[in-house]
Amino acid sequence: MNNLSDKELLEVMMDFPKQELNTKQRTEILKIISEEAGNQKPKKQWKIQRIGAICALFVFAALAPLLYYLNTGNRMNSSASDHAGSAEAEQADYFALTENGESFYIDSNYGIPDKVSLLAPKDWIAKDERSVAKIMIFFWGNYEKKFANKNLTVNAIHEKTGVREQLASTTLSGPIYGADAHSMTSFKPFSDSGKWDLQFAIDGKEFAAFSIYVKKPYVQTDKWTLMMSQEDLYAGFYEDVPIEVTGEDLPEEIELEVFSLETGEITKFTFGNKSDYTASDGKKISMYQGDFQIKKSGQYRFTAVNSSQAVEIGRPISN
Repeated sequence: MNNLSDKELLEVMMDFPKQELNTKQRTEILKIISEEAGNQKPKKQWKIQRIGAICALFVFAALAPLLYYLNTGNRMNSSASDHAGSAEAEQADYFALTENGESFYIDSNYGIPDKVSLLAPKDWIAKDERSVAKIMIFFWGNYEKKFANKNLTVNAIHEKTGVREQLASTTLSGPIYGADAHSMTSFKPFSDSGKWDLQFAIDGKEFAAFSIYVKKPYVQTDKWTLMMSQEDLYAGFYEDVPIEVTGEDLPEEIELEVFSLETGEITKFTFGNKSDYTASDGKKISMYQGDFQIKKSGQYRFTAVNSSQAVEIGRPISN
């Protein structure tokens, strides 16, 4: 490097990893460079400039990794402080509610025994309002001291991304099904699949937390929804699968067309057993049921009532 010109040295320095330095760090580096340059005898100005540039190069090379880890550590500490005050997620499981010697909801009541639980849907599905439209939450403790006339807030933190969302805010009510307090509410749909920590707070004070797993969204278009999560679709045969279709005066049967984007093969399946209902927002809904088969993994297009959706089919999971 002694044979490099000042311009060449600067070009070499430009190739070093760029690190964001705070004011204190920049001052320290400039101070070191100044001291190194100041220790040289002022015989030939061009040699002093070259020596100063070389010193700056080596000082920066030595300090850059350290400064990088310092900055990374600060970011990690900042992230940790954002979660300070949140209750640590405890192990949760299914357990029965009991009242007057009778057991209720043994297969759907999920949470921390003698602390908090909720009536969970069969599957939590991302971006789906159906699975979170009605959620009953139960609490155990001294009702008058802990729950009476107090507000419940439920937040969710995505464990992978750190995204925090408020799912519900409501007022607590009295005892039911052996619990000391409860609340009937609805959750905001989860924005993404994955593991979420549910945080329960009473009047702003963290009470308890546990984790749930949210599956990928249903296969759907703006007109129909195949009531299967995308992550549950593999090559295989499926029986009695529901399809929800929005609209009025729909036929008694509909057809699901499965088109392979790789081979061009088309298979069609009939769905019947139609049942009609009106959603809470006034929309007319028809539910159909039927069987279908996917012969192998790959890229497909599902079409029903003139509306299509691309679907990726994974390989079957071997036991």
